[in-house]
Amino acid sequence: MYRSISADQYREHLGFPANYKVDAMLCYGTLYEQRVLSQLEEAINDLGFEVQLNEMPHEFLRFAKELRIADKIIWFAIGYGGAWLSEYLHWACLFGSKKNLLLGSCGGLKPGIKQGDFIVPESSFSEESSAKIYNRESSIHYADDKFSEKIATKLGEDGTKVWRGPMVTCQAMIGETLEDVKKWSSEGYYGVEMEASTVFAVSKHFNVPSAASLYVGDNLIEEHNNMSEEYAVEADTRKQNQVKQIKMALSELLS
Repeated sequence: MYRSISADQYREHLGFPANYKVDAMLCYGTLYEQRVLSQLEEAINDLGFEVQLNEMPHEFLRFAKELRIADKIIWFAIGYGGAWLSEYLHWACLFGSKKNLLLGSCGGLKPGIKQGDFIVPESSFSEESSAKIYNRESSIHYADDKFSEKIATKLGEDGTKVWRGPMVTCQAMIGETLEDVKKWSSEGYYGVEMEASTVFAVSKHFNVPSAASLYVGDNLIEEHNNMSEEYAVEADTRKQNQVKQIKMALSELLS
């Protein structure tokens, strides 16, 4: 079925030139497209890059933008969960992506982890179809170790605490219970988020290195969530982390 459709067929269907190639894909797990695009613009200005930010030629790709920086083409896509991200990643890989990187936030599960810390996952457990259909042998979906270490090193250069460990992907956030949080924590997971397993599974299927950078937004193991009083107070820290991630990601994907 759809997996058997070739890159050339998809290029034609989606309105790209016959020789169109993608160098890398940058995913951002969020619903807040305009906020993230504003942060992307801020990061680009801070880095001093000259960038063309283009709309995609097909309506189905409306949650993605094309970044042209020097001779590189980077797809930048938001996703809330893995459904459309899996398809954007599939096409980016078919079109030649050499690196796929996820940015976003997560809920903290590991005792001792703090709001504002970063997690660069080694893997993510998930049975969501957007991951499972690309990796039918296992429910554990792995990031690329070498790529992940580079991301962790860059994030930690200013002394920021960066954790490496396993995550769990759950795409139904408001269905999570305190019992779920305690169970995941007791099983050794460092955090819970919504997209990492999809990014890892699709990328691995196409033999494209992938990694994720996730800052701890709500520290669930301490019963801290996005309706807690502290969450509003921490808004500036979250914005700083968001811009920091984007700057790190662009520098890495262009290297």
